[in-house]
Amino acid sequence: MVRTGSASLTELEKHTELSRDQVLWALHGLEDKGFVKLHYKEERRIILTAEGKKYAESGLPESRLLQRISKSEVKTASLSSNEDKIGLQWLMRKRLAQVDNGALKITSTGESALKKEFPEERLLRAIGKDDHGKLASEHREELDTLKRRGLLDIENVTEFEKAEITQKGKEASKNSSENTDEIGSIDREMIAKMGWKGRKFSEYDVSAKVDREFAAKRHVLKQTIDRIKDVYMSMGFKEISGPTIDSAFWVFDSLFVPQDHPARDKQDTFFLENPKDMEIEEKDYAKRIKEEHERSWKYDWDIDKARQSVLRTHTTSVSARFVQEAVAKIVSEESDEALPLKAFSLGRLFRNENIDYRHLADFYQHDGVIIGKDLTMANLFDTLIKIYAKLGIKIKFKPSYFPFVEPAAEFYGYSDVTDEWVELGGSGIMRSEVTGIARSKISVLAWGAGVERVLLMSKDNGIKSIAELYNNGIGFARNMRSV
Repeated sequence: MVRTGSASLTELEKHTELSRDQVLWALHGLEDKGFVKLHYKEERRIILTAEGKKYAESGLPESRLLQRISKSEVKTASLSSNEDKIGLQWLMRKRLAQVDNGALKITSTGESALKKEFPEERLLRAIGKDDHGKLASEHREELDTLKRRGLLDIENVTEFEKAEITQKGKEASKNSSENTDEIGSIDREMIAKMGWKGRKFSEYDVSAKVDREFAAKRHVLKQTIDRIKDVYMSMGFKEISGPTIDSAFWVFDSLFVPQDHPARDKQDTFFLENPKDMEIEEKDYAKRIKEEHERSWKYDWDIDKARQSVLRTHTTSVSARFVQEAVAKIVSEESDEALPLKAFSLGRLFRNENIDYRHLADFYQHDGVIIGKDLTMANLFDTLIKIYAKLGIKIKFKPSYFPFVEPAAEFYGYSDVTDEWVELGGSGIMRSEVTGIARSKISVLAWGAGVERVLLMSKDNGIKSIAELYNNGIGFARNMRSV
C-alpha cells in the first residue's frame, strides 16, 4: 500500500494472509489513528428469486404460451396450470393476444413479439449468470416490472472499495516508533504466560462498517403466529385444530348460517370439485341443527347443501366442533375438566376477496372460545383487551351482527401507520341454537380475528400491505425486523 498509495480488500487479504473481517478490523483501527482513508461505493444489486431463476432457464410463462398459440389453437378453458394462468394474464396485459370464441388469438403486437426475445426474459437470463448483477439504468423499467412480479429483489448495498494511505500513515510506516504493540485478541497461550501484562489493548469501534451477516431467522409472519400462540398459552388457553377442507355443514350450518345466506355464494366461498361433498358423521347433531334451521329460518334444510366440500372461510368451524363435543360431555357429566374451558385455534382460511392492502384470498385467522357459567360480554371484552394489550394494540368495540352469536360486536385496533381504527374481527356469545344448551346453564364466548392485520398496526415494521408478507424474495426475509 505504501508503494502504490491504495489497495483493495482482496489485495490486502492476499498480501497479509488475514481473513476479510481481520483486515477490515485493522483498517478501521488505522483509520481512527489517521493513517489511512477508507473509500466506499454504493451499489444496487439484483438477486433472482426461486421463481425468477426458474423462468431464467425455461422462459417467461407468457413467452412459452405465445409460442404455443402460434403453433396450434389454445382454448382458455384448457389453461388450468398456475403458469398457464400467469401467462394468460400477461399476454392480455401486454396485448399480445386476445380471446375469440373461447380461443386465444395472437394480435399484431404478439406477431412482432414472436420475432424477438422478450426484454424481461433477456434480462432475467443475463442476471441468471450473475445473481448479483449491477442495476443498469437502461433496464430500469423492465427491472421494476420483474420486481413487481416477484421474480427478483433489488437491494442497496454499501461496499468497501479501497484503502488509501495518508501522509501521516506514510510517515508512520517509515518511523517504527509510531507503531504500537497493541493487543487485538487474547488466546489461551497469552493468558497462561500472562503475555498481556504491560501492554495496551486495542480499542474497538462498534460503529465500524463490516460486511453484513444474514443470520437465519423465522419469517415475520411465522414470528407473529408464534407470538399470538404464546399470548393465548400464557392466559390458560389450549390449542385446538381442524381440517382446512371441510363440509359446508361445519363451516356454515353448525354456526347457524342459513343455506341461502350470501356468505355461501361462489363469490365468497371456494367450493371444491374433488371431493365434491363430504359425509357428516355426527347424525344426531346434524338432526338438531336441521331442526333449529327450519324452526328459526323457516325453510326446508337440505342435507346435500350441507355436505358440499369447501375451503374453510374461517377457523370458527374448529371452534364449532370443540364446543359441540365439550358441551355434549358437560351435559352428560362425562367431562372431568373444570369450567371455564378455554381454547383457541390458529390456521389458514380462504375467501374469494377483492385484494387490497388489507385483504387477500387466503390468510390466517385466530379463533377463541371460553365455555363457562354466567359469562357476559364484559368477560369477553376484558379477555380481548388483555390479548391485544399483550400484542401492543389498543382495541375498541362496536355492536354488530353474526348469525351464530347474540349479542355480537366487532372489534377494531388503532393503527399507528394510517392513524385510523382498523377492523380486526368479530365476537359475541354463542346462541343456544348453536350450543344446544340454555345460557342460564352454560355460556360460550367466541371470537375470530385476522392474524396478518396485527402486522399492519405498527410503524416499526414498515409493512404497508398484507401482500408483502407473501413475498417469496429472500431480500424481504433478510431485511424484515423481528417482531
